[in-house]
Amino acid sequence: MASVSGVTSSNSSSIYGNRNVLSGLATGMDTESMIENAVSGYNLKISSFQQKQTKLTWQQEAIREISSPMIKFAQKYTSYNSSTNLLSPSYFNKSVITSANGANASKVSASGKTSSDVQILGVKQLATKSTYSASAADLFSNLGITGKDGIATIIGSDLDLSQQMDLSKVSGTLTLSYGGTRSIDLSFNDLETYSSADAFVNAINTKLATTTVTDSKGESVSALTMVMASLGDDGKVSFVDNQSAGNTVTVTGATGKLKETLNIDPSKKESFLTIPSEDGNLIDLVDKSGSKGKYLSGKTISMSVDGKTKTITLPTYNPSDLDLTTATTEEKEQLTDAFVTGLQSAVKDAFGANMKVELNGDALQFTGQKGSTITISATSDVGKSLGLSGSFTSSYLDTGKTLGSLLELNSATDTDPETLGGIEGTVLRSDPSKITKKSNGTYVDADGNKTDENGYRLGSDGEQLYGYELEISGKKLTFTRDSSLDAVFSAINSESMGLSASFSKTTNQFQLSSRETGAASQIVINDTISEGENKGKLNLAALLFGAVNDSDGEIAAGIQKAPEDAYKEGKDAVFSMEVNGVDMGTITRSDNTFSVDGLSVTLKGTFGYSGDTVDSTTEAVTFTSVSDADTLVDTITGMVDELNEILKSVRDAHATLPNYKSDKSRYEPLTDDDKSGMTDSAIEKYEEKAKQGILFGDSDLTSLYSKLLSAISPSGAAGSALSAMGISTTYSDGVTTLQVDEDALRDALASNPDGVRDAFTSTTGNGGLMVNVSKVLSDYASTTGATKGILVQKAGSAYSPLSLLSNNIQDQIDEYDEQITKWQDKLSDQVDYYTRMFTRLEQLTSSMNSQSSMITSMLGG
Repeated sequence: MASVSGVTSSNSSSIYGNRNVLSGLATGMDTESMIENAVSGYNLKISSFQQKQTKLTWQQEAIREISSPMIKFAQKYTSYNSSTNLLSPSYFNKSVITSANGANASKVSASGKTSSDVQILGVKQLATKSTYSASAADLFSNLGITGKDGIATIIGSDLDLSQQMDLSKVSGTLTLSYGGTRSIDLSFNDLETYSSADAFVNAINTKLATTTVTDSKGESVSALTMVMASLGDDGKVSFVDNQSAGNTVTVTGATGKLKETLNIDPSKKESFLTIPSEDGNLIDLVDKSGSKGKYLSGKTISMSVDGKTKTITLPTYNPSDLDLTTATTEEKEQLTDAFVTGLQSAVKDAFGANMKVELNGDALQFTGQKGSTITISATSDVGKSLGLSGSFTSSYLDTGKTLGSLLELNSATDTDPETLGGIEGTVLRSDPSKITKKSNGTYVDADGNKTDENGYRLGSDGEQLYGYELEISGKKLTFTRDSSLDAVFSAINSESMGLSASFSKTTNQFQLSSRETGAASQIVINDTISEGENKGKLNLAALLFGAVNDSDGEIAAGIQKAPEDAYKEGKDAVFSMEVNGVDMGTITRSDNTFSVDGLSVTLKGTFGYSGDTVDSTTEAVTFTSVSDADTLVDTITGMVDELNEILKSVRDAHATLPNYKSDKSRYEPLTDDDKSGMTDSAIEKYEEKAKQGILFGDSDLTSLYSKLLSAISPSGAAGSALSAMGISTTYSDGVTTLQVDEDALRDALASNPDGVRDAFTSTTGNGGLMVNVSKVLSDYASTTGATKGILVQKAGSAYSPLSLLSNNIQDQIDEYDEQITKWQDKLSDQVDYYTRMFTRLEQLTSSMNSQSSMITSMLGG
């Protein structure tokens, strides 16, 4: 029988993972070693897969090290976006310095090169764009925008400070405490008036309903779920716990007239308010003796002049408390004058004497310097009481406003569609089949526009949206009431419209201009839409900018006609030219830049004309061209150096033999067991040897090198042309590369620049050098298009991120991953099997040992 004496326990991590195994406790056998030997074949299989996978990874990295310089080379020397694109004939042309000569040389410039003798005899007029300028003050005077000629001005509507105005006696802020842990603030403004105590209490509950607080669960809920106000017969407004949770509600703060009228003492922390009584009746909560002036007294506005912002406190109106109901007109005017004078003083203190406030008739007017901008911000009630447009008023048109706020908007009814500025809107509907329902229950179309379930477009207010056509020079755009004027400008500036649109806050003017110069580039804004389903409807462009060059000259009601001096039509360039001694007479061009036999000429000023004829005494402008040899030589030599590095790397990669050990075996990737007994430096040196020749004999690289050699050493006339300009091949250390004779190249650029250009860029015959090289690089290293380059398909590239995840080598690596996982699972299953088997053997042996010991004991030892 086996004995347990001398047996030790072990815990191997090589194949057992987290399993704890006692080896041979009963049998005395080294079961771990036995199991390891039994499954060693599985381990060898896994190691083999891992080594093959590692070699593939090395090959993948090596190919990327070759393709990356090729991609960067192509981007630098063959890309249309590159400033050193040797594939483009225009690069060589731009490298020719052309100068204008003569007394009028400053009036003409040129680039490129021509073999023709070109002379500009005179320039009668330059080509110009069509431009149209319109004053926002004229087009939108109804908005109080009056600044013209660059003078910043804001004029409000009539200001009647003595006008009776009901004011609240309970304006201010009320602060409630719920349970001593939550604070609730309720605000009441001056113009929120309550005809009765009941109305006041209802307002408190309404404000509670719209105020959010955080409940015990951390969720935001309406304050009304916690607190509710009620009115007693005695005028007491009580606050109670609406959750019946036993929490106390107390008044912990009050400000303004609210505190004064209701005699609130926050320090008492009472759970009620008391509305005072007079003669047995609750007091009136509305001050009917108020006036606009009284309301405005002490209020503040925020005023900005040229970006500098100050807070202005409005002066006190009627400080002597004159009875306005009996005051004479003269007395009221004196009070208004005093108010305006006080406001002027405050504005002067803030911005200086150049900023003026005065009455223009009965309206308040703010006037700044020429070229300034003014904005006034206040609460909506204060702004309107001052006669301004509301919470924000400026000396210029606010282009952030929507069309619905700039133009008269009439909402749709059951029978009539919405109208904007008198234009009948068209219902907007998206494709119902492309409507998506969002998680919040709303619907959007394919472009993200809000719709209903049937695809009808909805506005920001959730109501049906209508479209309005804008037409300029026959081109159309559609906008809605929610479109801002900025959005209109942005859309007009799109390439499809052929226009530029802008707005100047300083001059308060719109400007439209054609993108192209010439007489054909006219701007036309008809008063009505010229064609299509909306033909005859008012043109939104005419409403916004006025009618320009209207086709029939009859302007519809509600449309302003552009002043004659506001529009300047585009003009063609008119000049006289001589080419190779031939007088071409008077010539017109739509652009100031034009081409003459390869020479690009730009007209910059007028000269030489007397009326409609050229003055024969005027000195013509001639041109002289010389090559910018330095720039071209630097670019070409740089290109050759980088191309040679590519040639060397490709040649070395496919021609370098692998390393062999002394036993003639290859250096294979190290396994984890191999590495366990080695230092980091030893591992690094080993892997360096193992990686050598990893791409030896690669057919793709062999083919690439062969094609690059053909590209740099063309036969026939193409090869002779390169040799003539000092570009030839040389062979050294097994590699064919290019070399450049800079002196010969400079001579060729000086004597025959067109020949140099063609030697690089020709697409006929054997092709130019860069054309041929570019073709090879594209075939092997292209990162764009549906089909990538051969090397990119094979190993992927960081310049084509998706290819890193899907390439031929990566597919093989992934397959080995699957095989490794599969065999690791098999290994685990086998270890489990043998572990169970030996565990059972241990149990049986242990039982037998116990029985043997018992029998021995019974027999007396």
